[in-house]
Amino acid sequence: MQTRNLLFALFAISPFLFQSCSAPKSLIKVEPTQESTKWLYGQEFAKDSVSGIIYEVGFDRIVEPNYLFDFDITNRSNLEILIDPKDFYYQPLNDSLQPMVDEYFHASDPEEEILNIEKKLSITEARRKSHIALSLVGLGVDIAAAAITVSDNNPHNDYLRTDLFNAVQIGNMANEFEAVDLNELHESWSQSTIRKTTLEPGYSMKGKVFFPFFPNAKYLQLVIPIDDQNIEILFQQKYIPVKR
Repeated sequence: MQTRNLLFALFAISPFLFQSCSAPKSLIKVEPTQESTKWLYGQEFAKDSVSGIIYEVGFDRIVEPNYLFDFDITNRSNLEILIDPKDFYYQPLNDSLQPMVDEYFHASDPEEEILNIEKKLSITEARRKSHIALSLVGLGVDIAAAAITVSDNNPHNDYLRTDLFNAVQIGNMANEFEAVDLNELHESWSQSTIRKTTLEPGYSMKGKVFFPFFPNAKYLQLVIPIDDQNIEILFQQKYIPVKR
C-alpha cells in the first residue's frame, strides 16, 4: 500500500519537476544609452563621429560565446583611413559605470578567423584525397576476399566478407560534412563581417563585428580608435525574464 501511494505521489509531482528543470533562459538585450538614436527594421543604432569618420553601431544578437554588432562606417573626411576591426574593443562596467575587470575585450580578427578556417579546409582536402586512395584499396580487398570465399571449398567460409570500402565511405562522408560546414563558415566570415579595409573618402562599408560575451556586465563601453582619438559608445545590457 505504501509503495502504491509513493508511486502515485511521484506521478503527481513529476510534471512540476520537469517544468522546474526546463525553465526558459532570460533574453538579453544590449541597447545604446544615447537619447538620439536611429532605428532600422527594429534595430537601434547609436551614431558618433570623429574627424569626418562616422560610425553607426547597433546590437544584433548573442551567439555564445560572442556578441554580434552591426557596423555602418562612412568616410566623410578628405583622407583615406584604415579600418581594422581587431582594434575595436569594449570594457564591461557595473551599475556605477565602473570597470568590472582590468582588461579590454577586443573584437575578433576576421583575417585570423578566415586563415584558421582555410587551414582546416586544407586538412579536409588532404583527407578527401586519402579517402579516394583508401577507397580503391578497400574495394580491391573486398573483391579479393569475395573471390577467395567463392572459390573456397569450405562451406563455413561462405558468409565471410570484408567491408573495407563501405567503412572508408563512412569516414569520407563525415569529412565531406565537415568541409561543407567550413565552407559555409568561410563564406560568412568573408562576406558578412567588417574586414580590414582602406576606406577611401566618400565611401562607406557595412558588416558585423564579433566581441566576446561578458554575461555579468551591466554596461559595455565600446571604444573605436581613430588615429589618436576615440569614439566611445555606451550600451546597457538588460536581462528580460521569460515566463511560461
